[in-house]
Amino acid sequence: MPIIKLDYQYLEELVGADRDTILGRLPMIGCELERVEEDHVDAEFFPDRPDLFSTEGVAHALRGFLSLETGLREYPVSPSGMAFSVDPGLATIRPHLGSAVIRGVRLDSEAAIESLMGLQEALHWAVGRGRGKVAIGVHDLDTVSPPFRYLASERSRSFVPLDHDRPMTMEEILAEHPKGRDYAHLVRDLPRFPLIVDSQDRVLSFPPIINGELTRVTGNTANILLDTTGTDRKAVITAVRILCTALAGTGGRIESVTIDGAPCPDLAPAERTVSARRVTGCFAPMVKTRGREGVNRSYP
Repeated sequence: MPIIKLDYQYLEELVGADRDTILGRLPMIGCELERVEEDHVDAEFFPDRPDLFSTEGVAHALRGFLSLETGLREYPVSPSGMAFSVDPGLATIRPHLGSAVIRGVRLDSEAAIESLMGLQEALHWAVGRGRGKVAIGVHDLDTVSPPFRYLASERSRSFVPLDHDRPMTMEEILAEHPKGRDYAHLVRDLPRFPLIVDSQDRVLSFPPIINGELTRVTGNTANILLDTTGTDRKAVITAVRILCTALAGTGGRIESVTIDGAPCPDLAPAERTVSARRVTGCFAPMVKTRGREGVNRSYP
């Protein structure tokens, strides 16, 4: 299960409560406190709650639990005017793409950047199954030019990968870059490689391996472009939604991107119809024991 580092100062700022209150309530929202340090706490959350894999997500849950924020939170989405096209050649390679723009993010603290990067990696594990089902790219939007293309590229294409200062071919990245060696098995046998480029043919990302150095996110980043690619559409869209709502928790404004003409993301609340019989069944006895007089006693 993922262990999330929660910086006290950043968490107190987002929740609006003091450290002692937060530490006392954290286990009540479904986590175990692994380590309580001087400046942070490491908390372990279950894989079925990926919305809690960031400081922002935990803060949202705590604000509700502490009645500091009640009701359903709304996430307005405005059109960005930006678009992605998807190469039909990806249909048998890595066909699904999700995206969004987040403007006005606050990444001016180390804790905020750590939270975003930690959320990305936790989602890679819990939702993406080691990047096989989903891989996430987080980009500084102001360094690139829309529209964007998600294409099936020749394997000989080169660009400067993150944490490097020279161009490398995609084949070289798989052989020499640490992330390339870690995840080469996901693409090694493909006839072409997935690639995301902008209108000037500059590389943003080689999913599911590595982003380009061009779009590195720093403390000065104010506007973010998200991309999620994968083999499972539901998982791809889930990752986009979690990232968008986490970044909105820092004051970011969510904007949609059209992908082959369809807007993404859709953050409207989901509606489900549940029968009265099923609801009352939730309160049915789970364990029954027989009393001394032969009467069944039930325990919830």
